Amino acid sequence: MKAKFYIGLGMQIFGLTAVGLCFISGIRNGDYGQFELAQLVFGSFVFYAGNYLKGRASN
Repeated sequence: MKAKFYIGLGMQIFGLTAVGLCFISGIRNGDYGQFELAQLVFGSFVFYAGNYLKGRASN
């Protein structure tokens, strides 16, 4: 059970980092390209999947 919690937490941190890097890249370049869009979608998916796993491990 603890492994799921820590895997979920790691996924949340990874997803949040990916979205943050996308945000910083968009500010620096002034525009979001296809890579940044894919990074945003993938990072959000990983974050929420980690949130789901972490929540299921708590029960």
